[in-house]
Amino acid sequence: MAYRLFKVVGCIAALLTFTTESTMANSLLLMSPAQLAGNWEFYPQGDVKQTCTVQLIAEHKTFDPQVKCLKTWLGEVPKSWSPTPDGLFLMGEDGTALVHMNRIEPGHYEAQINPETVLVMVRANK
Repeated sequence: MAYRLFKVVGCIAALLTFTTESTMANSLLLMSPAQLAGNWEFYPQGDVKQTCTVQLIAEHKTFDPQVKCLKTWLGEVPKSWSPTPDGLFLMGEDGTALVHMNRIEPGHYEAQINPETVLVMVRANK
């Protein structure tokens, strides 16, 4: 009886491991620049009044001129961006990462930019 229970528990553990690995692999698919291109709204969490709309441009992974509004939160104007499996980097003039926007769900990214502020990035409904 104990052997059968051990076998069943082993099978359940194996199934859970396989399911978890499969789910994690699916959730970390690298988005293409074309999938991320378009208008995005940035604002500090809880303060939608400060929304700044920025267009991510797929070609050369650049921005429209409105990107200047991000300097308020990032300390400098991002010059490029790059997808990652779990979000995207906004990069500065010298190509180093200014901030990593973590993918929360499709069309919603967040980054802790200082102890008091979470910067939210959501797909604009335009």
